[in-house]
Amino acid sequence: MKKVVIGLIVILLVILGGVFYIGSQAGSIIQKGVVKYGPEVTQTPIALEGVDVSFLAGTAGLSGLVVGNPPGFKSDHAFKVGSVNVAMDVMSVTSDIIHIKEVRIDGADLIYELGSKGNNISKLQKNVQDYMAKFGSSDESAKSFVIDDIYITGTKVQLATDLLGGKGTGLTLPDIHLEDIGKEGDGASGAEVMNKVLGAVNSGLGKIITKDVIKDKLEDVGSKLKGLIK
Repeated sequence: MKKVVIGLIVILLVILGGVFYIGSQAGSIIQKGVVKYGPEVTQTPIALEGVDVSFLAGTAGLSGLVVGNPPGFKSDHAFKVGSVNVAMDVMSVTSDIIHIKEVRIDGADLIYELGSKGNNISKLQKNVQDYMAKFGSSDESAKSFVIDDIYITGTKVQLATDLLGGKGTGLTLPDIHLEDIGKEGDGASGAEVMNKVLGAVNSGLGKIITKDVIKDKLEDVGSKLKGLIK
C-alpha cells in the first residue's frame, strides 16, 4: 500500500511539473507566434518585446507591440502599444482553440496616414482580408481563438500625410468593445480576429476624421511646403 501511495504521489508531481512547465513556456509560445505569423497576415513588420504570463492568475501582459506600415507609407508605424493586458485560460494555449476571457488595450498610439493610395489603416485591413481570401482556414494546424471581450480605450490618433511623413493633428479614437469573437463554430483564426479589430478601428476613425479635419491637415501641409520653398 505504501508503494502505491508513493507511486501516486510521484505521478501527481510529474503531472503538476508538466502543467507548470507548459505555463512557463506560454509567454514564449505567444511571442514567437505573433512575430512569426503576424507579418504574414498583415504584410507589415510586427515587433513584440515580450510576453509575461502568470500561470496561477491566468493573465498575460504583452509589452512593446508595434505594427508597422504597409509599403508606400512613410510614418513611423500604424499602431504602437506599450502594453496589452490579457485574461486567459493558460492551459488552452497548447490546445487547438485558445480561450481568451478579456483583452484590454489602453493608450495605444495610432498614426493615420493619408496618401495617394488611400490610408494606411484601411490598407492594413485590406492586407488581412486578402490573406483570409487566399488561405481561409486551410491550415488545420493553426490555432483558433475564442475571445469573450476586447476593450480598446484611450487610443491617441495622429493624422499624417505621405508628403511630409510627419505627425499632425491629435485626436482620440472612440472606445471600442468587441465581444464573443469566435464563439460560433470552431473559433476564429488570428486573421479573423485582426480583421474584426481593424474593422472596428476603421469605423471609429470614420467618426473622428471628417472632411473638415482632412481639409485642415492638407492646408497645414500646403503652408509648410510654401515655407520650404521660401
